[in-house]
Amino acid sequence: MSVAAIGALAGLVVAAAEFWFIRRLSTRVELAETKRVLNVTGIVQFILLPVVGWFVAPLIAGE
Repeated sequence: MSVAAIGALAGLVVAAAEFWFIRRLSTRVELAETKRVLNVTGIVQFILLPVVGWFVAPLIAGE
């Protein structure tokens, strides 16, 4: 497994943890718009964090 793939996997794990946290946070707010923004933010992180991990991990590892 390449360093880039490991970075993407780590980004996916972090995104899943943040998605869980954001979903729990969205149950505590009252405004529908705020809930929608928090849910969209969680979904966008599933795309961005693995991509960032793919490019940043090789830079950190020195490849």
